[in-house]
Amino acid sequence: MGFIDKPQRVWWRRAMFQIHLWAGIALCLYTVIIGITGSILVFESEIEHAAYTRLWHASNGSAPSAPEAAFVRAVEKVRHIYAGYQVTVAYPPDHAGDNFELFVRRGDAVRYVFVDASTGNIVGDIDPAHSWLIWITDLHFHLLMGKTGLLLNGIGSAGLLVLCLSGIVIWWAGIRNWARGLKVNLHSGWKRINYDLHSVFGFWTLAIVFMWAFTGVYFVWPRPIESAVNLVSSVSSSRPPAFTVPLRAAAATTDLQAMIRAAEHTSPSAAFAGAFFPVNNKAPLTLLMARGAQRNFSQMDYLYFDPSTGRQLAVWHRGVNTTRGSKFIFWLGPLHFGYYWGTAIKTLWAALGCALPLLAITSLIMYWNRYLGKRWKAARQFLLEEPSMRFRLLGWRRRRTSNRFI
Repeated sequence: MGFIDKPQRVWWRRAMFQIHLWAGIALCLYTVIIGITGSILVFESEIEHAAYTRLWHASNGSAPSAPEAAFVRAVEKVRHIYAGYQVTVAYPPDHAGDNFELFVRRGDAVRYVFVDASTGNIVGDIDPAHSWLIWITDLHFHLLMGKTGLLLNGIGSAGLLVLCLSGIVIWWAGIRNWARGLKVNLHSGWKRINYDLHSVFGFWTLAIVFMWAFTGVYFVWPRPIESAVNLVSSVSSSRPPAFTVPLRAAAATTDLQAMIRAAEHTSPSAAFAGAFFPVNNKAPLTLLMARGAQRNFSQMDYLYFDPSTGRQLAVWHRGVNTTRGSKFIFWLGPLHFGYYWGTAIKTLWAALGCALPLLAITSLIMYWNRYLGKRWKAARQFLLEEPSMRFRLLGWRRRRTSNRFI
């Protein structure tokens, strides 16, 4: 009899159980946080539009007649009004009737600014420090701890990988009983139902939780994973191209509208979708040309320009992958977020994300039923039966009662 028939009798299966148990306890709070925040952020765009309707929609609901020229005017308007701030990112409206969106930064201070697409006036801004949705985003990606939180997120994702691998070993109940792990027996007691819920949800969500965990590790440590994949198949087309930006005295930008026209000439079948502005005198200006939906960054041409001369330096056709390795690396982002396939997939991703806190809660209940509950009952029984301890408790209760009348 071996693992296939009687897995409970195999020593390494018992070792896997201990690993799964203590890793689950250590990652319980992390799993709840990541699951809930991730499910919310799947609908980040929809929530933003609903929460800040006044800022998103143009005053008369019309699109500008000359979109590129209006975009340049919006950038200059924000630079003038937010003197001392640096424009870092700017997007044109992704739907007719929406406003321009710009991010500005001054040191650690950041503002999310909206410019009316109809009038060119600044509608208002959002301070990320007071936005609950941006707080949730920071909680999901950085655990509210900056670079330290990002590192901890990578460690937590690696822990989830351990839980997935050890969990599937524990789930196997033997060749005769494996089918029990596919359904919940509602006619059993609540403890058995709780166990079945953990087992069933763990099995049916194993693939997507493993994917989320692996991509979470990749986002924190991309280079080692890319290097490993590159040994099998080149990942070059999934990365931005290598190029050198000529040194310049300042981070000023020359004729922005001329660079947009050059980008449209390079990518004639794509639509202008925004700009990443240089944050120092060594960075390029990056223009975005959408080959599909305007905010689908996985299908985007990135065109890099020297901001002081307007000369095009390089182009990256993101999403055009020429090798299997590039395709593998490319799909890690879209698969993790589930943004790019419509409302049905986003709803599915959000629902599956809720399985993470459910798995954490059911595991805690199992731990209480199997271990903590028994220890608590034994400790309570000892306190009540031990004579000296009983007298101490009675004395403490008398003192507490008498103190109420002092």
